[in-house]
Amino acid sequence: MKNIVIKANNLGKEYILRPNNSYKTLRDSISDIPKRIFNLSKKQQKESFWALRNASFELEKGDALGIIGPNGAGKSTLLKILARITTPTEGQAEITGKVATMLEVGTGFNPELTGRENIYLNGAIIGMKKNEINKKFDKIVEFSEIQRFIDIPVKKYSSGMQVRLAFSVAAHLDPEILLLDEVLAVGDLAFQKKSLLKMRDIVKDQGRTVLFVSHNMAAVQSLCNKTLLFNNGKIKEFGKTEAVISKYIKGVYKDTKVSLSDKKRSGNGEIKITDFWIENPIGQRTKSPKSGGKYKFIFQYECHRGTTKGIVDIGFFAQTIPGESLFSHFASYTGQTAKLNKSKGQFIFSFDKFPLTEGRYKLTIHTTIDGCEADFVPDAAEFSVQDGMFFNSKVTINQKISPLLVDGDWKYE
Repeated sequence: MKNIVIKANNLGKEYILRPNNSYKTLRDSISDIPKRIFNLSKKQQKESFWALRNASFELEKGDALGIIGPNGAGKSTLLKILARITTPTEGQAEITGKVATMLEVGTGFNPELTGRENIYLNGAIIGMKKNEINKKFDKIVEFSEIQRFIDIPVKKYSSGMQVRLAFSVAAHLDPEILLLDEVLAVGDLAFQKKSLLKMRDIVKDQGRTVLFVSHNMAAVQSLCNKTLLFNNGKIKEFGKTEAVISKYIKGVYKDTKVSLSDKKRSGNGEIKITDFWIENPIGQRTKSPKSGGKYKFIFQYECHRGTTKGIVDIGFFAQTIPGESLFSHFASYTGQTAKLNKSKGQFIFSFDKFPLTEGRYKLTIHTTIDGCEADFVPDAAEFSVQDGMFFNSKVTINQKISPLLVDGDWKYE
């Protein structure tokens, strides 16, 4: 028999938008008196929008639920309803168990109280006794790394200090249900990594129920066995994490096959790259390769004069979307330049182990003939990458930590 701890039934949240002319001066108010007396003013229509609509799902004890989707999709609204911070306009949610939340920096803290006092306050809110909190207190403070400031009012904490304490409190006070909203998007890198490891411990070893809102697909895939995909306030997908993330990426990112005919380019035009796509090991085009897998970059070309007399060099620069250069590879690097004896064909570059972490990237393509630029296409193509367990371990690296993955061996002597 299923042990259901969260049951959401047709949850919806409607917000009323103020009319554009809701602000009035004293002169406006006085001039409106005759209109109100003679009922001449037009009734303003109520303008509203649904931040969440028709959200229904069930979670069993021990489930870790990832909640993903674009900004404004309804993810945080759902957590606020489940945390009883806001009430639903329609539907209901049944929750069984003690709930702890970390939805925003400082959520649940009284700014006038010290860090110590807030720890005890939060514990009391979820139903813990003082002696139970006493047993956890030292671990909470140690994990948060704010020992020197524990007896200072929280209002004097930096946002980073508040994040440290808020996560530590939520993670250590033994709630049966933990609601986390973008907890890994804030704080310094070292604390993010420590928080991720702690969340893995909570999910894998302690068997608590966790709801985790994040834009970090690698973290969601690593932590969660189920995932909800939201868009425009509605649930679009609900199921196993890997399948839902795959559908999300396919929906967000366009096919890697692109037409280059309209791209800005330079060069003498003796060779032109006309298409680019990525193939998996069995020759299928893929929209988003996985880090660590075997893939091929396919560059389709045309020769202006049918063949080339000179030596052709082909290469590319891999970059982040903002333009940070990550790595490049040219045929000349490995002594594989050649003459072309046909008017159309393909340049193929093979990866034994795809080196990019989960995220979005772009390519700049460059060809030369005898050292002279033939075709240079900046920002020629964009593609996405999924986390693929590059190191064949539980360790996942996201783009913020390092966009590149390097294989190697460690020895201790």
